[in-house]
Amino acid sequence: MVRNYGLNGESLGISIICLPVLVTALVIALYLRASDEKEPPSLPETIPFISNGYQYLTNVSGFMERVKEALEKNRSDIIKFFIGPTRGYIVTGTKNVQTMLGSPHSLGGDWLQIQLMDRHWEMTKSEIQKFVNDKSGRLETPAPGSEHVPKSQRYWLGHQRLYVEFLTQQKHFQALADGFYRFFDEKTNLDLQERETVSLFSTLKLTMTESATLSFFGSRMLELNPGFSECYWSFDPFGGKLVWGLPKWMDPAPYLARARLHRMTRRYVDSAWKNLDPSDSDADWDPHWGSRLSRETAKWLRNSGFSDKALAGHVLGTLFGLHGNTVPITTWILIELIKDQSLMHDARVEALEAFEFDADKGRRVLNPTKLTSQPLLQSIYTEILRLHVSFTISREALRPVEIDGYKIPPGSLVQSSSHIAHFEESVWGAEEHPASEFWAERHIKYVDTDGEVGRRQFSMRGRPTSFYPYGGGYVMCPGRHFAKQEILIAVALFITKFDIEFVEWTKMDGTKSDREAHDDQYYAGVIAMPPDRDMKVRLRRAQEFPG
Repeated sequence: MVRNYGLNGESLGISIICLPVLVTALVIALYLRASDEKEPPSLPETIPFISNGYQYLTNVSGFMERVKEALEKNRSDIIKFFIGPTRGYIVTGTKNVQTMLGSPHSLGGDWLQIQLMDRHWEMTKSEIQKFVNDKSGRLETPAPGSEHVPKSQRYWLGHQRLYVEFLTQQKHFQALADGFYRFFDEKTNLDLQERETVSLFSTLKLTMTESATLSFFGSRMLELNPGFSECYWSFDPFGGKLVWGLPKWMDPAPYLARARLHRMTRRYVDSAWKNLDPSDSDADWDPHWGSRLSRETAKWLRNSGFSDKALAGHVLGTLFGLHGNTVPITTWILIELIKDQSLMHDARVEALEAFEFDADKGRRVLNPTKLTSQPLLQSIYTEILRLHVSFTISREALRPVEIDGYKIPPGSLVQSSSHIAHFEESVWGAEEHPASEFWAERHIKYVDTDGEVGRRQFSMRGRPTSFYPYGGGYVMCPGRHFAKQEILIAVALFITKFDIEFVEWTKMDGTKSDREAHDDQYYAGVIAMPPDRDMKVRLRRAQEFPG
């Protein structure tokens, strides 16, 4: 589903309805502009102080294309715009992005998390205020001036500790990956006597969503909520719009979708509390809570004075992070492999090398650690993230800060967009392989080692300041390690279990399409962009599957 909004038709009606608010914003913005001294170039507007903000909230892809053009036209690495009375700055360039990511006391990253607490978790104002009032930071050593804050009120640190322990420590995220492997392996054990035709994206939306949900939140989530996967994917298009989009009275659909999914997560939370078994406190998984991360997060939130409604909202937000990137990225990887059977062969060889004999199970099983170190698979994974994740890193200026020679005042929104950085020709381009195109070996170099000539080795082509599919600086997606394993496990099992033959492209309603898939720009700015077309494929059980 692609939705693009412009300043015509329905949009003009909305603008007229909002006229008093917009006039007020115009007066404030004029005052702000009048007080400027040295300012970076401004993004042109059709309607001054109005159209940029509206397009920013409703059509991120179109907005970022205009930003890119303005940066090139002005030969600048920074551009200014207004969202009502709020100043916004888009920055590019290694030095500017380093300043943005490396100055947490001047450019704070808590702003987006606060928005998620409000728009996804549905915390009350008093609950959100606990985090707002906590200035001690996320590190073990409190920020200067906040040494007096009791540990029980260091909410940022408490929340961060959960992720550090259960999503970045090897044994815990490995348990999540092992669970996903087990469930996805079961769900793709199709008894295929002959070839079977399936829709690729639709199949992955069901099998991956259920497998990851089982690993993270346990079997009771699905048992209590028939139609869970369909409900989640009805919400998925609106996850970003709840944060960046229009208010509820102007666009109620995201809020209705959130309410439906929130009812399911609340049902799960209420049931899990009733069945909490203290003897399971160290268990890696149980059917009611699922993973230790899920169980420990629930305990921490309750012990810190947060409601079960907030916990259910936290689960909802986690689901968006869990599925919104992994399923589209897996789909795009498989699309590229199916389109190029030579590449499919090489990827399958690497995947098969990652299977090892398990004496307890009496068969070969996938070793996720070995799988995620395979050079070609890593390069393909990185390239797909580069092309299809559209993410905007956001920081709030907490005090005056200088970027690219310009003074940024407090309260400003400072951003850098992967929509621009991931396509810089000077960083990513190669002869015969422009940055705008998929090239499986963009992040490969050939080396001679151990008597082997021309061995593939993974080598990231770009810089960290030009590649941030999972965010950057001290605010990065804590689940990125698990996400990589989940994606490559799904790819490896799919391409080793089945011989896959392309049939045709279809629209999402199943009707035939006259073109292949493109990024669904409706998702631009917040998460991986899924394909706007499905690929119908014919599956047959592979003869050499090691399992």
